[in-house]
Amino acid sequence: MKISQLLISILVLLAGGAAIMYSSDQQKVMDVVIATHGGGQQVEASNSTGLRKLNLDLDAERGTVSSERSAAVKAAEAARVEMRDSKVKRDDAQARFDEHKSSLEGVRSKVKAMDASVAELRQSLESALSKIKASASLDVAADAGSDAVLEGIRAIVEREQKRTEGINEDLLKKQAARREATEKLAKEKVELNRLTAINDKFFTDYSKNDDEYPLLAVDTRWKFVVFKVGAESGLVAGDATPLLVKRGDAVVAPLRITSISKGMVIAEYDPKQLTPGVRPEVGDCVFRVKPVGN
Repeated sequence: MKISQLLISILVLLAGGAAIMYSSDQQKVMDVVIATHGGGQQVEASNSTGLRKLNLDLDAERGTVSSERSAAVKAAEAARVEMRDSKVKRDDAQARFDEHKSSLEGVRSKVKAMDASVAELRQSLESALSKIKASASLDVAADAGSDAVLEGIRAIVEREQKRTEGINEDLLKKQAARREATEKLAKEKVELNRLTAINDKFFTDYSKNDDEYPLLAVDTRWKFVVFKVGAESGLVAGDATPLLVKRGDAVVAPLRITSISKGMVIAEYDPKQLTPGVRPEVGDCVFRVKPVGN
């Protein structure tokens, strides 16, 4: 009977020790859980850690994402307005180009007609001079003192002289008009060249809006992509030329260029701005967000 009581006492002591050890282990587990969740209710937000801090960070990010979403919508609307304005400017430039081209053709026709008129006047002047010479060589040997012959010659000379003066005056007017037309033609050529250069640059820039660049590499660990562009792409590092990764018509994520070297572009993306369930992949295409050529 005494041995049984002793065994029972030993069992009770062992059970109590096990309960104490279990309670200690439970306390340690609770301490770890509390530390993981950022402490109890009395812990300040600035000292929070673990899941509590994560929840606070997520609340702050929600406000930032909402602001960025609004900014993106406004930027897209501004881009549409800019595209519409650029088309109006392009149509206006084309109309002015056609107008100057038509005006230039008209000036050329006038100059050609003036050249023909000047040639005709010169021919008339030469004919008049020939008549004067022929009249002066009249045979007056039979009556060298005849006043009638002299008066006749004088009248012919005066008449032809007046006619010649009229022709010369008309010729001077034609030459002045030709110079004016030539100067106008030169100015029209300068303006036409200027508009042609503007038009060519506009269409060159405008065509860049349709450029697309396939992704050559994607690093999901460091959140960046790699693609290649031409020397005249106009892309620069930073926020000046924001880009979008698209798969078909669906937007995957916005990009920000970090570096460009020998046509190879490295751009980063924010995983928080990815379309849910989608991430950039090799073969996705990169497009401009802000159009050029406006």
